[in-house]
This record gives sequence, structure tokens and C-alpha cells, in this order.
Amino acid sequence: MVLRVYNTLTRQMEDFIPLHENKVNMYVCGPTVYDHCHLGHARSYISFDVIRRYLAYRGYDVNYISNITDVDDKIIERAGESGEDPFELSSRFTQSFVEDMDRLNVKQPNVQPKVTEHIPDIIETIKVLIDRGFAYPTREGNVYYDLTKSLDRVGVLSHQTVEGLMEGSGSRVEVEEDKNYRLDFVLWKSSPENEPGWDSPWSRGRPGWHIECSVMSMKYGSDQLDIHGGGADLIFPHHEAEILQSEGYTGLHPFSKYWMHNGFLTIDREKMSKSLGNFFTIKQVLEEFPPEVVRFFILHTHYRNTIDFSEKHLEEAGRAHERIKNAIINVKYALEDASDEDDDFGLPEEVNRARDSFIRSMDEDFNTREALADLFVFSRKVNAIISENNPGRESLNEVFAFFKDVDEVLGVFCKELEGPDETAGGLSDEDIEYMIKQREEARQEKDWARADSIRDELKEKSIVIEDGKDGVRWRRA
Repeated sequence: MVLRVYNTLTRQMEDFIPLHENKVNMYVCGPTVYDHCHLGHARSYISFDVIRRYLAYRGYDVNYISNITDVDDKIIERAGESGEDPFELSSRFTQSFVEDMDRLNVKQPNVQPKVTEHIPDIIETIKVLIDRGFAYPTREGNVYYDLTKSLDRVGVLSHQTVEGLMEGSGSRVEVEEDKNYRLDFVLWKSSPENEPGWDSPWSRGRPGWHIECSVMSMKYGSDQLDIHGGGADLIFPHHEAEILQSEGYTGLHPFSKYWMHNGFLTIDREKMSKSLGNFFTIKQVLEEFPPEVVRFFILHTHYRNTIDFSEKHLEEAGRAHERIKNAIINVKYALEDASDEDDDFGLPEEVNRARDSFIRSMDEDFNTREALADLFVFSRKVNAIISENNPGRESLNEVFAFFKDVDEVLGVFCKELEGPDETAGGLSDEDIEYMIKQREEARQEKDWARADSIRDELKEKSIVIEDGKDGVRWRRA
């Protein structure tokens, strides 16, 4: 099977062939840290986290880079509103972002560079662009990329003409009086004395938004990337600008071989964004729903498609997540009493079929929706075999190992796949067994109040009791 990806640059599915054999340099635009991140950010970073994980699953050596924009007009404006130092504000929200990603089981990038730590690199890159005739300084101390030097490359990613971009640019293009051409974009902007700034050959100022990603992706990745990713809202002007300035700097085409963009997350079919004020922060959502359910909710839609957010949809995702989770728990229970006999009742064959289906789905542009559908089918078959038979330990271990392999990519069943914490909630296994025995005695004596009290106490300590025809089972939540 061949991994195929949808390339925004060519608008078609393509076989994935890295530039340097097995090495994959992958860059994803990180957040501008002026507030707590919203669920739209979660959608993007979870999507690319799974793409990164699947590439590793398929044997690629992935160098994953994602930046932090910690100096920006939005940060300065927010700091002015709150009276906080801009760098303290960005540091606080950087920490908030890292905490959110950890809770959502998004792996840390190999490198997570910050703009403020790369000002000399940015200045040197701008100097080269000026020397090569791709940029020009102005009397006001600003430096702009000269779009007229690259008109043949304008619109290569957004697939629009220069005229179309001029008409539709609106508020997405900076409006400054000292630039030569409307679509020219700023590389360096002068700063007033009361705002953050660094000395440069042109002025005391700070970088424009676009240049930082070119500098950091080339420094920690390569002059030509294998994958550049981000939200679809970044295609123009941000990613278009990156292409022009990066190719102007290196002289190499294309700047990235594959461009990948995740779809929007909407509320009532309107894009979620801070500017529109119709957003929920990740922290707000995690107060109501477990992180694994939020992650499952996002992965239940293909990364390029739009997700419409609602509590109802999250609740549905929770129930779907529970069905697969219960299959994993059933395997764990079955393993506790499994024999060493060779009886497998067809489980190894089901594992092989499920693995082929998982790879086939993920190889088709990382289709997590289909992969999860395949996992539902597999879980039902496993449940049926376990309920009707007593498979041997070896075959059950194969099932459990398959779930673990899949979850190395999806990252939504970690709790069920880890060994239990024998002292979670302050209770050992022996303590729990003793309390369950007490509960059973209370039930036999028809002391329902005492039985319920024991069950509630266990529940408070995250111990789930399940009464069944074969007796009482328990698990740590």
C-alpha cells in the first residue's frame, strides 16, 4: 500500500515521496500567544499530531517543527488593554498552550522555536532578500517584500490571480502608506519607543508575521520542506508570503513539496475565531468533557473537512469512544483468566484484517474517520468472540497489542491501554476487593443503603463497579 496525501499546492492526491529518502521535515504554524487557545487550535494541532504519528508508524524519521509567535501586534494590543508587560503576557499564554496540548495528548514538537529567540536570524534573512532585490527598505524604517519581482509565483497556493487577490485581500493585507504595491508585505516594521523592538540596520523594530516561519522552518528543517501544514485560513496571505520570501532567499522551488491544510471548526456553521467572538477555549471544553473524548470528536472527521461544534456532537463522540474503550477493557478482563491453550477462535485473522484496514484508511490522506469506522467493526467482532468463547492468552495479547499500535497513532485510548495504577485513589487492589466483598455482604443482607454507600465511595476514588451475570467486575476509571 502507498501513502497518498492531498497537496493544496497541486489540488490533487499524490503519492508521498520525501525529498531525502526516509527523512521527513515537517513544519506546522504554531499559535500567536495572546490568549488561551480555542477549540479551533485543538482541531489543527491534533490533526497534525496524528499525521506526524502515522508517518512514524509507517517508518519515517519525522523532524516535526512548530513555532511560537511570542511578539506580534495582537500581543502588544492585548498587553496594552490589560496593563501587562507584553513578554510576560506571551510567556503566560505560551505556558497555557503547552498545558492544553499536554492534556489533549499532542506530542511536543522536536523543536518549538520562539520568534523572540531568533531576531538575529530574521534580520540576516531580510538582509539577503534586500541584497537579492526581493525586498526594499523605506524611510520610515520598514522593510517590504517586493511582490513585483515574483508575480509569476503569486497565487500558486491559493490558486488565484493577482487581480483576484487584490480584490479579495480586504483586511488580510497590511495597509501602509510607504509601500510600493498593495500586495507587498512587511518583513520588518519600525516600533514606537513604548513597544517592544530590536535594533536593526533599518530601524528599532520587530519582524513581520510571515518572515518568522520561513526563518525557523529553514533553520530547524531544511531549505525545502517535505510538509508544511496549518489551518486553511493561513493559505493567504501567510503561506503565500512564506513561499515567496523563502524561495527568494534560497532560489529553490518549491519551498515545500506538500502543503496540507486542516478544515475549519464551526459553530452553527460559522468559523470559530477570536475575532468573531464565537469561540470556546480548550480549557472551557475540558471542564465539561474528558480530553480523550475531545480528541476522538476531532478525529471522527477527516482533517480537511469542516467540523461543526456542539455539546450534542461531543456527547455522541463520548458514546462512540466508550464502545471501543469497552472492547479494550473486555480484552483486559479476558486476559486475567485466560489459559495458555492455543485456542484463538479466529482472533489473529481478525487482527490482520483490522491492521490492513487501518493502514488502508490512513494511507488515503490520513483518513481517521474511516480508520475509526474500521476500529468499530473490529471491536464488535472481538466482543462477540470473547463473549461466546474463551480465547487463549496469546491471541488476546495480539488483540491488545494491535489496539496499542493503533493508539500510538490516534492517542485516544491511553488510559485503557496502560497498566493500572495499583494505588490510584489511595486504594490498592486488595482494598478494592475487600470493599466489594463488604458491598456484596450488605446486598445479601438487603442493607441497600450501606451497599450504595460503598459503591459511591469507590466511585469517588475513580473505581467503576460493573454488576454482571458472572459476578462483579471493577476497573479504575
